Amino acid sequence: MANQNVGTPRFYIDQFSYLLASGQVDSSYYEGHTDASPGSNKDVFQYPGLIGLTPNIKYVSSLSAGVYRCYDIPTNFNIATPIGDKTAYACFLGHNCRTASTSGVRILSEWHDGDGGKQATTEGEIVNLTGSSTNYPPFDGFTIWEISGEPGNANESRFVRLCVQQPNEAYTIEVHSLSWGFIYEMPVAPDLSLSLEHDYSGIQKTTSMSGASFSNANWVKPPKWGDLEAWQLGEQPRNYSGRRVWDLSFSYISDSDLEPRNYTGTTDDTPPQQGTDNWFENVLHYTMGGHLPFIFQPNKDATYVPEGDYIGEIPELAICRFDMDTFSREQVAVNVYNIKVKIKETW
Repeated sequence: MANQNVGTPRFYIDQFSYLLASGQVDSSYYEGHTDASPGSNKDVFQYPGLIGLTPNIKYVSSLSAGVYRCYDIPTNFNIATPIGDKTAYACFLGHNCRTASTSGVRILSEWHDGDGGKQATTEGEIVNLTGSSTNYPPFDGFTIWEISGEPGNANESRFVRLCVQQPNEAYTIEVHSLSWGFIYEMPVAPDLSLSLEHDYSGIQKTTSMSGASFSNANWVKPPKWGDLEAWQLGEQPRNYSGRRVWDLSFSYISDSDLEPRNYTGTTDDTPPQQGTDNWFENVLHYTMGGHLPFIFQPNKDATYVPEGDYIGEIPELAICRFDMDTFSREQVAVNVYNIKVKIKETW
């Protein structure tokens, strides 16, 4: 099946965007935060505009061999083990990790409290993290990986720390966007009555009095991430045209997969839970119903398959928002519902 075909969709929900939009973090968290272990050879860098799903900022930094460039993303965690049953992800969008030095640079992540307490994570490849056991992306462009391993105590992990490093050579790293959050997969595949559009509303066409045709294009595709197209890997071409729009319908979804038992997050015999696996708590809540962007993967089963110096398969991905004013569910049986969503690519 072609990767652009829709299977069971996956949503990558950026946490920092929600924390910033809801007023739970602001630029003040960058003030005075330094690595408590300066001898650890880590160059900690706080740059608010770089974090989130707007890869239109280019940050370039030249570093000596062995020095880590670290980016701290606040989590707002205030308990020791906040993940629960959720699956966490992190990504670099618009990076040059392969060509930043002769041998490339490696990527790693860890939970951090901002005061020296930290807990290592295990990085599992989603796209572009193969090459060696030390996480050297084999291509420039973008990298998405799964984070496993609870924060542990790490003194109440207040940050996800994303780092790059080249231990043996000086390097110049370029990054356009960083994101961290959780993955949500729909419990069912959409109905067959779905549509995929390529929107060209950025083109205005006019006809002169003499009958001649003219057109002006404000946009015909997403802007590039540096020298590469959005979602391009290495030198493999990425043929981009238009803005993608998905209209999807999902049938016979259990009520427990759509919304929580109640909006306090409690059940009969447990305290408030983080990580409850339902559509409202994991997607609508953290995207504010379409206000905030997310990464959309139309088919979770389309996997990344590198083949030497080129890529055989790349999952289709897009930065999107919900293009709808209301979200409704239609009951079709006892505790079973149908829903419809419209998802539009954004930048």
